[in-house]
Amino acid sequence: MINRNRIIIGITILLSVFFFNLSAHALSPETELLLKLLEKKGVITTDDARALKQEIEAAAPKATDKEAIKAEIKQEITDELKTEGGLLAGIQDNLTISGKVEVDYQYLDHRNRADKNSDGTSDLYISTVELGIEAVVNESATANFVLKAEDIDKSNNDDANEVTGDPERVAVDEAIITIFNQEKCPFYAVLGKRGQPFGNFFTHTISDPITKSAYEIATTGVTMGYAPADLYGLDLSFTLYKGEKLIGQVAGIGSTSAPVRNTSPTHVETDDVESHIANLSLQPVDGLTIGAAFNSEPGYESRNNTVNAFAEYSLAGFTLDCEYFAAVKREKFSDNKTYKEKAWAAGLAYKITEPLEIAARYETFDNGRDTDLDGDIDYTLTLGANYELLDSVTLMGEYRRLQEKATAGLSHEKTANEYNMRMGIEF
Repeated sequence: MINRNRIIIGITILLSVFFFNLSAHALSPETELLLKLLEKKGVITTDDARALKQEIEAAAPKATDKEAIKAEIKQEITDELKTEGGLLAGIQDNLTISGKVEVDYQYLDHRNRADKNSDGTSDLYISTVELGIEAVVNESATANFVLKAEDIDKSNNDDANEVTGDPERVAVDEAIITIFNQEKCPFYAVLGKRGQPFGNFFTHTISDPITKSAYEIATTGVTMGYAPADLYGLDLSFTLYKGEKLIGQVAGIGSTSAPVRNTSPTHVETDDVESHIANLSLQPVDGLTIGAAFNSEPGYESRNNTVNAFAEYSLAGFTLDCEYFAAVKREKFSDNKTYKEKAWAAGLAYKITEPLEIAARYETFDNGRDTDLDGDIDYTLTLGANYELLDSVTLMGEYRRLQEKATAGLSHEKTANEYNMRMGIEF
């Protein structure tokens, strides 16, 4: 009888380890049931069941880290390309290749917002093709280079339905040099083209917030920063770049009949490096990141100054983020007036299970004008879901409601509903 019990207990341990492999994080339901049945039939005691449970949990492998798998796949691809006869044969071992391909489907219930009676339209296109290279030159220097093409074969969704994307237009999205070794020195430098450190533009959905279209500064710059280890994640930086990037984007948000930047012959856009950004962020507690930034660019008879504040907090599968932008100083527009716009966006995402996430975002943009015009933004509401079908392969869905302002009695459609789906793969 004793031998029989030992055999049963041995089989129990083997089966339990097998079932545990299927669940990874906790004792599987099958194992729990098996132990209870053995205890009920008197084959094992309550103490035996408790001891067996502890042994099984100790013997079972830890849960697989998906991010670790992605990194491993990326490294395997890089290693394969560098093998004899590969595309990167002979390249130094500290080179990492990454990339992304995304295909989108979109449906709009109005192809022409200026006409309330216009019908719906749909589109199928390649939203992103991206290829990146990271080279770790030494322990303190890294170079990054990213090529990107967007909206390939995307139509303009008007009555002509013409394709506006250029499939051969590949642009340098990022090319930077980073000098930083936090263990040796808290100061760092980032030089080159990238999205400069003004705004975070949080998103857990297919579409980006309107704040990205208005305030992202993607250009060449030089950033000097201070980020000491073990000091609440403090990151303090100052950036220099050339041009009047931000004000040109802000002026294009909203109605096409609104006042535009002053084209007076007395104003010539700057040809000097005299635009700058000051940025501060820190992590006062686990899961919380907060920060603020200040941007200043030259303009017509006045500098254009803008402030930004943001916060992101993650806890128990939830992620809450919010971001605010406001003009504190603006140049005069073509009607000889200044307009101090402001915008904000807030989002909430929840990781229901390891592969499934749902998200929502609300955003608004106030252009600061006294009178509303057709096409001025009221608010945008976005609802989305993301499901990781396979490691590094994600299916995304999104509903987006765009509410615009309109002059009473005119034919402009104030409300538009947009449906997007995306299949994306990263490596």
